[in-house]
Amino acid sequence: MLKLQHTRSEFCIKGGVITRRGALFFIFMGILSILFAQEDVTVNGVTLITKVFPEGEKACAVVIEYPVEIDGQKLSPDRFSVKVKTSDTYSSRTITKVYANNSGDLSFSIFNNRGKYVVLELSTEDLHSNTIVFGPNFLNTRVKLDYIVSQLVPIFDVDGNEVEPFTSKQTDEKHLIIDDFLAFTFKDPETGVEIPYRLFVPKDVNPDRKYPLVVFLHGAGERGTDNYLQVAGNRGAVVWAQPRYQVVHPCFVLAPQCPPNSSWSTLFTDRKNPFNPEKPLLAVIKIIRKLLDEYNIDENRIYITGLSMGGYGTWSAIMNFPELFAAAIPICGGGDVSKVERIKDIPIWVFHAEDDPVVPVENSRVLVKKLAEIGGKVRYTEYEKGFMEKHGWDPHGSWIPAYESQEVVEWLFEQSR
Repeated sequence: MLKLQHTRSEFCIKGGVITRRGALFFIFMGILSILFAQEDVTVNGVTLITKVFPEGEKACAVVIEYPVEIDGQKLSPDRFSVKVKTSDTYSSRTITKVYANNSGDLSFSIFNNRGKYVVLELSTEDLHSNTIVFGPNFLNTRVKLDYIVSQLVPIFDVDGNEVEPFTSKQTDEKHLIIDDFLAFTFKDPETGVEIPYRLFVPKDVNPDRKYPLVVFLHGAGERGTDNYLQVAGNRGAVVWAQPRYQVVHPCFVLAPQCPPNSSWSTLFTDRKNPFNPEKPLLAVIKIIRKLLDEYNIDENRIYITGLSMGGYGTWSAIMNFPELFAAAIPICGGGDVSKVERIKDIPIWVFHAEDDPVVPVENSRVLVKKLAEIGGKVRYTEYEKGFMEKHGWDPHGSWIPAYESQEVVEWLFEQSR
């Protein structure tokens, strides 16, 4: 007989059979081990990170917060799994990079690869990386992000202790740059139109200094009331707020959202004259003037840009309120040729793709031609047929290369009334 001691318990193994007392002991110890294992591997949170790329917002990383500092030198993508719910199934996301730090930022250092946060960077080429779905009637929607993250095998903390596997749903979301925008709603007292809008305020504003204001008018797909799509659908708003430009060109950024059944101009309501301002655009003008009273904005450096429906809105804004704007960047839009005399002194940089299937390129060509004839301050960039598709972009999306151009950014901030 083999006799084993465990505190005051005693059990026997006779002929390979465990006695009743021994079985109860094993069950009890098994329960304890499970409980302690669960306690050991509890994570403090799993945060999904999104970022606005040229094609729109994508889920680009997951950050796991552990209760202990993790040794990032011993991490690798195959130790983790990230899945996103699509319809009734979960699809795998591709992990491209894994590292640890103590900030939770997407910042890797080979010299300090350790910390309580483990960052799993995800491929933005994944089929399910996009957060926005293009819907009918030019109305897009943002999908509900439902992620599950698993640590598949033990990893090690900085003291060499094992950290056991776990599986957890995301507990939070972080939206890079978008979260730096404040959210407001403006109700026009005259028309009753409500305009949700986002406002970026530069850091460390000097009360003795005035700053430029960039106004961005989104396209038809980002209409709504969520006060989010207009800053997530493309980089038209966030590009001006990104840190590398704010360092040298600190500015305010205004991104209003047009109601779902309307437009910036009469584009959808008056086919014979689609260039007049609609009520939402008139409300935006009032928001701009309101901001001038509330913040130290330089009234001589108010810029406006917009794409597609917002391109129409940009032309309409400068043609009907030319005294307000110092420069404009209308992209794949259209305007009233009969009003170009009003804007000949406003620096304008126009963008359009030759093979744009949604808004005819002739819309921009005729305006640029007329402005050039009367001595207007106009620049024109037309992407030749096939250029957009060569880079994997829809030909309508001429705003993608426009907003990615540092030359465009520098040009805009050089302008002043």
